[in-house]
Amino acid sequence: MYKNYAVKDWSMDRFMKLAFRLAKKTDPFPNPRVGAVLVKDGQIIGTGYHRKAGMPHAEIEAIKDAKKKSRRQNAAKGAALYVTLEPCSHTMKRTPPCTKEIVANGIRRVVYAMKDPNPLVSGASELRDAGIVVIGATDEKEARKINRRYLANISKKPFVVIKMAMSADGKTATRTGDSKWISGKEARGYVHRMRASFDAVMVGANTVVKDDPELTSHNKKSCDPYRIIVDGRLRLPLNARILRNQDGKTIIVTSGKAPEDKIKKVKRKADVFVSEGDGVDLSKLITALGAMGMKRILIEGGSELNARALEAGIVDKICIFMAPKIIGGRDAKPVIGGLGIARMKDALALYDTKTKKLGRDILLEFSVRRRQPQCF
Repeated sequence: MYKNYAVKDWSMDRFMKLAFRLAKKTDPFPNPRVGAVLVKDGQIIGTGYHRKAGMPHAEIEAIKDAKKKSRRQNAAKGAALYVTLEPCSHTMKRTPPCTKEIVANGIRRVVYAMKDPNPLVSGASELRDAGIVVIGATDEKEARKINRRYLANISKKPFVVIKMAMSADGKTATRTGDSKWISGKEARGYVHRMRASFDAVMVGANTVVKDDPELTSHNKKSCDPYRIIVDGRLRLPLNARILRNQDGKTIIVTSGKAPEDKIKKVKRKADVFVSEGDGVDLSKLITALGAMGMKRILIEGGSELNARALEAGIVDKICIFMAPKIIGGRDAKPVIGGLGIARMKDALALYDTKTKKLGRDILLEFSVRRRQPQCF
């Protein structure tokens, strides 16, 4: 069970059992059930558990508990932390990454029972990089047992739809980048109603920079979806309208290429995920959003995000709003970007075609059979 130890540490067994008892006190679905115990000199100095989605995580609660009991801000310094799930490392506005708090409070050892299956979490490696002794996974069987709902939820991929608007000749913008408006009033109203039925709307950085959208449903009777901006180099302006909405539903997904100073500024206005590496892995992102409880995601990106989503194999349905207009021009933006296929036999086949008239526009709906990622 404790493969990181030559001799079984019975005190660790006792503290981890307590962490599991704490984790079972509540079920913060769609978040996981997590309990944490802080130990110093063989004595328990703080405990905590994740009570509800949006509230502090178990590790943070344990640190707060230790400070409250001892009345010392450095109460956790030199302590060992026992937690039922790998500490999170991604940044959210309501729940900051536990790894940073663990490092900042001088905790010297972390023992976790199970690795978090959320692909955005890489807490163990981040803690090791900070010089903390990390041991785990120590009791994955028990951890999986108490988090069956969370694990089942994260294993289910969200239903992903791409929405495109194009002219009759397949262009989404003119050679100068002008795209307002390709679709008519009826089609735009239909899109706003569509948004209200999705948990999240995803766009790329180019859409935010060029169009400055709000990405709201414009329907007072329904809740606005989450707004997901894929921006690997964090190019969006700090005064973008999408950052002015303080409802806690804006998520910026960037990468290691983003400037640290700008990440700090954006975090004051929105939730930020920093993906490992030089780019954003859309497949991992979709899985992570599913783990957060998002089951229907609408992609309203430009040609490049559309191409990347199809390349990643995450798309289930395509909705194309075709306007009776001809834009023309070799430099006009196509509805799908990327490199494109080399042979017709590699073309992506679409199924279950449906059509709908919306004013002068036509809505074309197609099903996509998910398959292995390829180049489009």
